[in-house]
Amino acid sequence: MEKLNLNSRREFLQKLLAASAVAGLYPYINTANGAEATFNKGKMPLRPLGKTGHMVGIYSLGGQATVETPGKEELAVQIINKAIDLGINYIDTAAGYGRATATLAKAEARGTSERNIGQVMKTRRKEVFLASKTDDRTYDGSMRLIEKSLKNLQTDHLDLWQVHNVRKAEITELDKWFTAGGVVKAMEKMRDQKVIRFIGFTGHEGPDVLKAMADRYPFDNVLVALNAADKHYDPFIEKFLPTAVSKNMGIVGMKIPARDRIFAHGGIITMKEAMEYVMSLPISTVIVGLDDIAQLEENIKIAENFKPLSADQMLEIEAKTKPYYKEIMFFKLRSEWPAEW
Repeated sequence: MEKLNLNSRREFLQKLLAASAVAGLYPYINTANGAEATFNKGKMPLRPLGKTGHMVGIYSLGGQATVETPGKEELAVQIINKAIDLGINYIDTAAGYGRATATLAKAEARGTSERNIGQVMKTRRKEVFLASKTDDRTYDGSMRLIEKSLKNLQTDHLDLWQVHNVRKAEITELDKWFTAGGVVKAMEKMRDQKVIRFIGFTGHEGPDVLKAMADRYPFDNVLVALNAADKHYDPFIEKFLPTAVSKNMGIVGMKIPARDRIFAHGGIITMKEAMEYVMSLPISTVIVGLDDIAQLEENIKIAENFKPLSADQMLEIEAKTKPYYKEIMFFKLRSEWPAEW
């Protein structure tokens, strides 16, 4: 039975890899004699961000970690500038991003990420595809947030505005989001006024509610939790990713190292394995929060030298996460986990 399951998983991964190749997500230079393809090492590969028309580097900047931490403004600005200098052309943030500190509550820290990114956007806005999010589910609340986000980011428009962190428990609330008083209507209004270009949503608790969102409306983009432990519990890769691919959505992967939990216990021990696993999937790009410029440079080097893994290589990496996958899946709703956990 175990061998049967392994073969079934291998076939599933092979289909995903084939879908990536057909979609042109693996840029490479073919050799004249038909030998093994040579990847364009030393330059970050670009992939289509779904139907948006934007070509995005396979590694992008996430606006958390240092970028959202009050008191680290100078380092945050250095990281953002360096990221753009090194070829990153997609930056992700959110109205709610701001890390609580010993002297500052979470509510007061909100907006820190956007403000730090805004310090760079005031002079380099044209160099990046800029994404932010609303964590309000109403029309009025989201309209207030977009005004604040634009001010914080020192810009007059966003490339992408997303419904932030769609939760499992909200699956019964979706109808309200599409009414005149709901968040989606605010997004449509802002798109009509050219304040935003594209509409999306994000989530990391479970695949069912994300699939319900994608099936309900032609969203342009999704930010979804994807890592090598995903298959071991309520997997996004099996239950949601094929839907997003079929709808030609931009697909941005997050939680790649699961806040470094994926490196625990001597399983996956390198960022290279963690990133290459997700970049081998049919996704547009991955975002990772950073502590410092050294991490940025390491991750960009991994992206520049990326070559897709085989199904068997992916299976090996998945197997390494199995003994401690519960720890890696911390971001999936704990109240839904089996009682024995």
